[in-house]
Amino acid sequence: MQPAFVVLTDFSSAAERAVRYATQLAQQVRGRLVLLNVYQDPLLEPEAAMVTIPLVLQSRRQTLADLAERARQLALPAEAELSVETLADTVADVVRRHQPQLLVLGRAKDETLLDRLVRHQAAPILQAARYPLLLVPETWPADAAPRRIVVAADEHGFWLTPASLALRELLAGWQASTTVVHVGPAHGPSRATVGFEAVRRCGLFGSLDDNSLYEVREETPAEGVVHAARELQADLVVVLARPHSFLGGLFHRSVTAQVLRNSPVPVLVLPTMH
Repeated sequence: MQPAFVVLTDFSSAAERAVRYATQLAQQVRGRLVLLNVYQDPLLEPEAAMVTIPLVLQSRRQTLADLAERARQLALPAEAELSVETLADTVADVVRRHQPQLLVLGRAKDETLLDRLVRHQAAPILQAARYPLLLVPETWPADAAPRRIVVAADEHGFWLTPASLALRELLAGWQASTTVVHVGPAHGPSRATVGFEAVRRCGLFGSLDDNSLYEVREETPAEGVVHAARELQADLVVVLARPHSFLGGLFHRSVTAQVLRNSPVPVLVLPTMH
């Protein structure tokens, strides 16, 4: 079966940016796209219940038709899916049926309904699903595959989930240069080698040597990662999401959340086992 890339779309410009970026990545592995629209979530938008049923059904049909037309325009196999369930239930079903390589989202300059849905409804199921997530900024200008990758590593070791390791073929096809970034304390010994060795051991990023480690000091972790990405002219930042923080914390208070909100380049979130 062709590998699937599921793009959550609400027809916004940010979602369209994610569609175009995901198309380029999927083509590299002869994959397919699933354009997924969550039509509404009554738990978040109770005023939607006041719309008459015939109008709602007509709107759903039109939305699905528009989504199918966009899928037909793509230069690779693609299908359109519309759900009237909660985003959490929808994502659970899509993951079960498609076993996607990536879940892809556009990150809008201003918060959209899709952003609110993800933050409030999808976090529990994405935490359980443990699938890699790619966020593409609305302002990101490029569609080409990454050429310079920054992997943010802390002072702890990790093991990637099977779903993260399944990206090996995709990442290998990029033939990108990779730098492991560690943000250390302003004073005291560095423990950068612990995270660096874990990144090297996972085998997703090709051959790494001592010159592949870049350490930042005297900055907060999130600021240091974003600063390093700019300085190294990276076009992808990879962050690791541990089970206790994956997505439930990502969109609120974790270092990963700050990188997701502030990175000027796409961010790939890889779930770890611990």
